[in-house]
Amino acid sequence: MSALRFSSLIILFPILFAACGRSDLIRIRLLSPISETKKDHSIFSNLTSVSTSKTTSADPKTSGGSLYFLFKSIGLGYTKLTTIIEKEARSTTGDTLILKEKTTLVTNFTDLAFGIGENYSFMWGAGVLAGGSKLDTSLNYGYNGEPDDLKHKDLSGHSLFLVLGHHGYGFETLLGFRTNSIKAEIEDSGSSAKTLKTEAKLNYESTGIRITTNQLQLGIGFTF
Repeated sequence: MSALRFSSLIILFPILFAACGRSDLIRIRLLSPISETKKDHSIFSNLTSVSTSKTTSADPKTSGGSLYFLFKSIGLGYTKLTTIIEKEARSTTGDTLILKEKTTLVTNFTDLAFGIGENYSFMWGAGVLAGGSKLDTSLNYGYNGEPDDLKHKDLSGHSLFLVLGHHGYGFETLLGFRTNSIKAEIEDSGSSAKTLKTEAKLNYESTGIRITTNQLQLGIGFTF
């Protein structure tokens, strides 16, 4: 962390504590992603006829939500997110399909959260990847109608989040931001993808796949 960022954190947290103050409330909070960072998260890329092909990537789409239970200033949460990643390469002559990738990332996180404030509140925390998470990819090479379904193994990851809240009459309105970092390895044994990679027609990392997703979140809370 740079000296400037560290200095900013030193200044920011005392301001937040002074502005928000200690919380004595019990809270239940629900948040859902409303937008995903527009970034090319695709794993595979075409190496054949690159000069005569065009590639289009759909904006990644994330759905799901988070549930938190906070007792005063500390709480636990659970987050499930599903991110769809799609990318397509077509030839510029004839518009024929060369490669189409659809990757589905399903993540489950167990979260630890901390909160301060009552009328105006600030919550932050971290999550670790839990069971049931998976990363699957379907590849269509264009020359036949049989998709190549690839699994990804050894998933691991973590998440960081922060949430701002406004409280009134037993309810809260919430605005949050979450970033998730996922690592995995491709299980490509016996697949067409492995053959095409050997023939230098398809490119992907054999190990160390990394995907980072970022979501803006909105939510509501109930206080007791």
